Amino acid sequence: MTNPTDIRRDRAYGEILRLDELLEIACVRDEPDRTLFFAAHQACELWFAVILRHVESARDALNRDQADVATDHIGRLPAAMRVLSGHFDVLSTLTPESFDEIRATLGSSSGFQSAQYREIEFLCGARDPRFLNTPGFTAGERARLVTRCEEQSLSSAFVEYRDRARADGDLAPVERVRDALAAFDDAVRSWRARHAQLAEQFIGEGRGTAGSAGAAYLWRSTERTLFPEVLAPVVGGGVHQN
Repeated sequence: MTNPTDIRRDRAYGEILRLDELLEIACVRDEPDRTLFFAAHQACELWFAVILRHVESARDALNRDQADVATDHIGRLPAAMRVLSGHFDVLSTLTPESFDEIRATLGSSSGFQSAQYREIEFLCGARDPRFLNTPGFTAGERARLVTRCEEQSLSSAFVEYRDRARADGDLAPVERVRDALAAFDDAVRSWRARHAQLAEQFIGEGRGTAGSAGAAYLWRSTERTLFPEVLAPVVGGGVHQN
């Protein structure tokens, strides 16, 4: 007879997701508005981590001339950006008074100091070294950003793949990858615009908590492309050019 204790027990849903650990360190036991505020930002950081893994995988696939694999990885990212924009929609439900109370407790901390988001920009190819000097990064975060600046970008990997493909004469896969890059780039611009709208809603023309120009900076950021070697900047609402 089989001893029930010898039967392997399937791990429960919460165990697989390590929810006890996750909720223990998450900011979910504060008062409701603060819980909403911090959970939204923590969720954004989880999605940034997901996006980083997909960008890395897309770059590595291009280096192996696996255009379809790269397109699959990049093609998921606009949907991820829409989820991130949804977190701003949730934050917009806070009252101005509640937002101001929470913001007053943040000191100089700000989403402007998200090292993972800067990693995404740097890994894609948009590398402004001035961001390395952003106040508030830890030594470890700054070291990660320096590494991202030194490693191959997705933008460069695409250019190298495109040049190899041109030599072979098969450009259809190249266009599919480029279209996926453009769609992701547009989704990030839309996410930045939603962020700018949220900043305008709560702080108007005021400065951001980390010393940025607030909404004005965020609106300017919508003009920047993630892939400067691939996509020309959008000027006056124009379209991307080769």
